[in-house]
Amino acid sequence: MATAEREDTADYWLFPAIPEGLDRKATHQCLEETLDSILAFLSGHLVEYIWQNEPFALRVIPEKGSVPAHLYGSTCYGDNVEDEWFIIYLLKLITKEFPGIAAKVNDLDGEILLIEAADSLPKWLNPDNAVNRVFIFGGDVHVVPLPKGQGPQLGTLPAGEPAVSDALLCVRRHPDFTLAAPRIQRDIRRRIEGYPQKLDELKHRTQCYIPAALAAVLSHSPALIAPMVQAFYHRDPIDLKSCVTFKNFRPGTRVMASVSMTKCLYAQLMQQKFVADRRSGFVLPGTNTPKYKAHEVGMKIAHGAEILCSKCNSEVIQGSNMEEFAQKDLRWQRFKETLTAKGFFKGEIEGSRLYQKLTDDALLYFYASVSEHGSKDASAAGEKILRLTKSLDYDIEKMKQKEKDLPPSDDDSWLTLTPDQLDDLLKRHSACSPEEDVSLDQMASGMKSFVSKISDIEGAEFPNSDEVAFDPNSFMQSMQKVFDFDDDHSSASSEMDEYGSEDEMNSLSPGSPVKPLTTNKKPELAIREYMEIMDRELARTSIGESFEKQPPVAPPRAKKGGSARKAPPPRPPPPMRGAARPVSDEFDIDELDDDFKPVDVDMTLVKNILSSYENQQGAAGPMTNILGSMGMKGPRGGAAALDDSDDDLNI
Repeated sequence: MATAEREDTADYWLFPAIPEGLDRKATHQCLEETLDSILAFLSGHLVEYIWQNEPFALRVIPEKGSVPAHLYGSTCYGDNVEDEWFIIYLLKLITKEFPGIAAKVNDLDGEILLIEAADSLPKWLNPDNAVNRVFIFGGDVHVVPLPKGQGPQLGTLPAGEPAVSDALLCVRRHPDFTLAAPRIQRDIRRRIEGYPQKLDELKHRTQCYIPAALAAVLSHSPALIAPMVQAFYHRDPIDLKSCVTFKNFRPGTRVMASVSMTKCLYAQLMQQKFVADRRSGFVLPGTNTPKYKAHEVGMKIAHGAEILCSKCNSEVIQGSNMEEFAQKDLRWQRFKETLTAKGFFKGEIEGSRLYQKLTDDALLYFYASVSEHGSKDASAAGEKILRLTKSLDYDIEKMKQKEKDLPPSDDDSWLTLTPDQLDDLLKRHSACSPEEDVSLDQMASGMKSFVSKISDIEGAEFPNSDEVAFDPNSFMQSMQKVFDFDDDHSSASSEMDEYGSEDEMNSLSPGSPVKPLTTNKKPELAIREYMEIMDRELARTSIGESFEKQPPVAPPRAKKGGSARKAPPPRPPPPMRGAARPVSDEFDIDELDDDFKPVDVDMTLVKNILSSYENQQGAAGPMTNILGSMGMKGPRGGAAALDDSDDDLNI
């Protein structure tokens, strides 16, 4: 199935288990009944939810090709990505509540579930083969695996890009086999953790100075604040022409009201600086006055509402009555009965003010969630606002008397992000949690583990990847051929003649024949000896001096009461410069340099890592990318951390 075609849009599909043998009409009716049941089930979450751009909406889609009949919805979430994850939370609820329903969700980037769990995906799963393989079923994420040619799954797993019907059949028949790994489930649960209680945390309540009619509309339908803010946020010069003289919301009727909106909407309002036309009548007090922010927010909301109302035809509003239309809609009647059975009306007597408000909210929610009746453009929101202004009764004097009882505005300091808050935010979204802080020991061992891996055509694998096959015997034989060591399996002729013959080695000192470096030692020991000689030769060069050295080891002290250890015999004098030194099995490589200190590879590695990390100055760079991919993060202070962690590196 294709990904979303619009930016900032989530597309979602629900595939109910439709009984076999139904004709096209019966299938459509079955899906409509399922849709109404789903909307009634979600009513407690959605009736008062404030969507950024478009609401959660579903419509029936008939069968086409290999895609069975299903329910489909598309929601533009705009700048508020929390709407997308709230939809994913709803899909998990639906699939858990209604057995047999499998759900799927995509956006313009592709499989949003796989993107969120990218660090936990199996090696074989990538964007090329993930099409029609990822579903939500029974409240969990399911991934249809590739066929391996073995086990009971042979013949049931689709190869290549599976048809939707085949993938759904596999998920329903083998839910235990297609269930995604616990790490993937954990990543998705962590992203939607806290819902639905989290919805209250995403709201912001503020006092604002708005026209009385607008205050009544928002008190009756709080969700209409979203299209008002969007209309102001995306205004153009043509839209502002309707705000020169306000026809629907005159500034002379303004009262103080408390309005709730999402934090994203509030941030959009506060982000833009705006000065109203003098002819509009919206005059703001001084910026230092306590009520300035309430006047500013109210002015912007009023402009958005006026822009919406200017886009619709008032004659159409005058002649339309949603309640009369709903009385003839059998689906609405069935939906209302389901709400009553679920206690949505809170035991209110039919005809009471609260009952009527709940009915209006449910009516707006129902027609907004059923795409055949709902409209998502600005004119539809303007029609709702005008209809409410004509039907609602409000008393300006009573509104002014209630101003002193309004709840205070929420603190909006969250608009400003401090450096510490940014660090905490990055820590929560980083590859490792606070309890997984990586020590210098782990940093060095992790890097060694990475460089020890063998890369393939798709690139290097990080330590958490699947293990690769490695034949140590073949590796050592290859190394022997490179360094031309003798052993029982090496050939008589060397394949490395281009590196110099034995005569050329002897020509370095004609008077002192030099034995070749070959020995009867094991290849591992011979290579180590060869590398140690190289280290000694490089020790006094500028390259050798740049490495960290191991500290000298003090000789063990004699035990008390015991005989003193004999002093080691003095070393023979070093040979004259230019004289060749015989190399034999008894050759002592320590004689080359009395002051030689072995290189501390781990300390050098960690120092270079921290130095590179420090030079990035907190920005993204190669070292943070490497450490992040390996599940690690650098300590604060960069290379200075070595001074504070002298005992941390104990490799």
